[in-house]
Amino acid sequence: MSTSPRSSRSSGSFASGRQSPIHGFDSSAALILVPESEEGANSAPFDFSSDDETEDETNIQSERAQPSSVPPLSSITVFLYLLSPCLKLGALLVPAGDLPLKVALPVLFFFAALSALTRQIWYMLARYVRRADLEEIILETYARERGREGMRWLLRQVVRFNAGVFRILLSSMYLRASADILLPLVPKELTQASMTIILAVAASPLYFGRSLASKRVIYATWLSVASWVAWFSCTAYARGKGIAVPTGNSTSLGVLWQDVSTIAFAFTTSSTVSLYAALRGTIQSVNTRPKRSQSFKLLSALSVGLAVLCILPLVLFQASGTPAASQESPSTTVKYLTAVSNAATLTLSIPSVLITAPSLPIPFSIRRVTDFPLSKIIIYLVVLALSVTPLSVSSVLSDVVLVLAFLSTYMLPAFLHITLHNFKRPLSIIVPPNTPSPNSGARTAAASDSRHDELLQRKERTLQRRRLGRRLVWDLGVWVLLVPVGGGGLVWAAGRIARKW
Repeated sequence: MSTSPRSSRSSGSFASGRQSPIHGFDSSAALILVPESEEGANSAPFDFSSDDETEDETNIQSERAQPSSVPPLSSITVFLYLLSPCLKLGALLVPAGDLPLKVALPVLFFFAALSALTRQIWYMLARYVRRADLEEIILETYARERGREGMRWLLRQVVRFNAGVFRILLSSMYLRASADILLPLVPKELTQASMTIILAVAASPLYFGRSLASKRVIYATWLSVASWVAWFSCTAYARGKGIAVPTGNSTSLGVLWQDVSTIAFAFTTSSTVSLYAALRGTIQSVNTRPKRSQSFKLLSALSVGLAVLCILPLVLFQASGTPAASQESPSTTVKYLTAVSNAATLTLSIPSVLITAPSLPIPFSIRRVTDFPLSKIIIYLVVLALSVTPLSVSSVLSDVVLVLAFLSTYMLPAFLHITLHNFKRPLSIIVPPNTPSPNSGARTAAASDSRHDELLQRKERTLQRRRLGRRLVWDLGVWVLLVPVGGGGLVWAAGRIARKW
């Protein structure tokens, strides 16, 4: 695999200037450019602009979508996939909490803001390294140099393994939770394993779509959101009538699933970069101005905002509920509608989660003789097997899912951002005007205009000053993600597992 050298460009003022090789640079220039290597033109299929902090969306017109595991998706579909993870198990468990309102509201808004921040960090990382793929971003961060093909292969396998394990465990947890919720409503002869198998068979046709662009997967995700709305309506009706809300919580969740961690899990995401690539792939012409609806930042902010509006009433419900002694028992209709819509929300979300799992390395000799989707079938059977494990095992697996979701959402983007911007070569290299150059004699007269052009230098200084404040804010945000949030969360999880608190 060839490396992917990055182009180092300054602002638009200097983009049309002279070439300045890093060897034998021109000492009279205030800014030099690190050039592309000979491989650069062929090994950078995702031609992002290096100006990753610009506010102007029109500067992304020149971006071209890299071949991705996610095909081009429409704006509404990307919005659906950004919103859907927030309306799953985390949101369903909120009414069962007992946080006081003065704590629950700050926690809700805090993790919602962190979710929006991490999505923006992924967006900027993808533009910075000109790769809209999680694997490629990590490879560009830790194994960009030549001669590190072995490290690149190892990192790629680690990323794929972790992504596959997380999606398999998350799907098995959703399937197990759905069975746990429905089990009290079915005849006692029907065991938990039997209910799990029934749900798995019912959801299997939706899983065997080709990708997130498959209509069956999109419809399943829409139905999942609709069933969440039905569950929310039942919960609101019960609260309004003073009826005890049948929460239908899963009995297989581990010790880490507490009130605050549940809200934190509600705002975790795992497909931000691939959805950005899918949205960028809908821009067919580089000369066409992208529509406002194709702004990933806008869709991300709207999805987080709508998720907050959906979860906020649930926080108010659990903080201001009627005392249990004075609540009426729910009717059979309310109990069944709540449980069915709850289970449907989780079961219908499995296809969109599991379909993005990396394929298993099936030998070519087998793939050559059959078109049977062996990889998908094996993955689905693994999900089914994990969902019928004993209670002690499933509770541990649910804690593993929570930790993996927390790390991938809140800590990983911050860690990559800090590594790229603090320990890697910057895109622009500032050279003092009086730096000597052994090869500048013949080029001095022709290369001195950038130093003497005060208008261009003033524009560059103004641009740098304007960006300094933004960069400080982003640096502060990523360090908050990495140390207080990430470090504090891991310490809390370790204490919970050790039964220290």
